[in-house]
Amino acid sequence: MHGTLEQAPTTDEPLEHPAPSGTLVAIEHQGRTPAGYAISNELAIRDGAGGPERVVYRAPELFYWSGWSPDGRYTAVWEVDFYSGSVDLDGRPLLVIDAATGTKVTLGRTLLYGSTAWTPPHALAFVAGLGRAVWEDKRLRLWSPENGIRDLTPQGVASFAPAWSGDGQSLYFASGPSGDYDPLVVFAGRGVGDRRIAVLNVATGALRSLPHEPGYVEEGARPSHDGTRLLVLRRKTVPSTDLHSIADAPIEVWLTDADGAHGTALMRVTNSFGYYGWDPGPSEWDWSE
Repeated sequence: MHGTLEQAPTTDEPLEHPAPSGTLVAIEHQGRTPAGYAISNELAIRDGAGGPERVVYRAPELFYWSGWSPDGRYTAVWEVDFYSGSVDLDGRPLLVIDAATGTKVTLGRTLLYGSTAWTPPHALAFVAGLGRAVWEDKRLRLWSPENGIRDLTPQGVASFAPAWSGDGQSLYFASGPSGDYDPLVVFAGRGVGDRRIAVLNVATGALRSLPHEPGYVEEGARPSHDGTRLLVLRRKTVPSTDLHSIADAPIEVWLTDADGAHGTALMRVTNSFGYYGWDPGPSEWDWSE
């Protein structure tokens, strides 16, 4: 609206996580490594401010917090059996834990960022697939305690950055063909670099793709709560003839209508291709109510 950026203050990552609904609070209990680093190795649940804590999960080594289901019944964490920043990039096992009973469900190995999205009351969309490169086969799946796990996208399609519509009926995600990395092809927006926004009606299975903005590919989107607008992460395509001539491929945040059209660029980040094809974006964004 104003064309200016406001810097948010930095804060430490919280160790207590109030559920979005109800009175439960998830608490990360921490220990120390031999070198003195704090790591979360137990997850406890407390009911209210002064209630007793119940440990519902103990990690083999440590865990990373993911989040609560909207109804405050389930938590999700990534399990780590040995610490390695490099292995983190290839994904960790994603667990869903029943906050009442401690029963856990293993959903398989997923990347740590841009790979999960809850919708009420407790259905979790997640991107399954080992390996740090987002153009490798990454299948979008849906889990709920009532229906278990089911595939939403077929093999051979790389899907990423899921985000639910405000009514919880449709799932927005970045989608493109899977395959091997070729920098000239990727930066030009062809082949595995030809990524666009797909919209899936989960109830009917109807799938549609939003159109490209000329000269860009789409890396993710987040719809407004009323469904009238999208925030879209776009990457400018850079056709090149050899590796040494690849120019800067900036990413931009656009505001568009519900179909990804009639857009306006809000912000540009230069010299940013992320790592292994992943750019921080829509999975970390949110709209005001």
